[in-house]
Amino acid sequence: MTTSTPAPTEAGLDLVTRLNAYLEDVAATLGIRGESCSVDLTGPVAARMRLNWRLPGFPERDVDLMWHEEHGWSAAVATHSGDGHHVVVAYLGGRTVASQPRLVARFADSLRAGEHQDCWPGPPMLRTAGGPSALAKELAAWA
Repeated sequence: MTTSTPAPTEAGLDLVTRLNAYLEDVAATLGIRGESCSVDLTGPVAARMRLNWRLPGFPERDVDLMWHEEHGWSAAVATHSGDGHHVVVAYLGGRTVASQPRLVARFADSLRAGEHQDCWPGPPMLRTAGGPSALAKELAAWA
C-alpha cells in the first residue's frame, strides 16, 4: 500500500493505522492485494484500489474503487488521457464512510455484473472532514 502523508502526529499515526487496516480488510474481501491500493492523506483523505477487471460499457478502461473521507466508496473508470484522472460511474452511499468490507465487495460485484440500480447517482455527503482524530474515530472498528 502506497501512502502520501504530511508530517505524522499522534492523531495522524492513529488514523493511518486504522485506515490501512480497513483498506486491507476491504482488499482481502475483494480478493486483491494491498499493493493495488494507494492512500492520500494530504487533503481530504482518499484512497484508490485498482481492480483487475473492466466494467461493462467501459471495456477498454481501467476501473478503480475510490474511497473519500466525506463520500465513502465509489467506482471510477480511467480517462483516455492517461493522466491518472478518473470519471466516477457510481457511489456506494450508506450511513458511514467505513462501510463493511462485504458491502463494498457486493457494490463492486453488482457493478461488474452491470447492475447498478442500487447505487447512488451522485456523491453522498456521509460526513464532513474533521481532522485525523474524527476520521480515526469513524474507523474505530479497525484499530
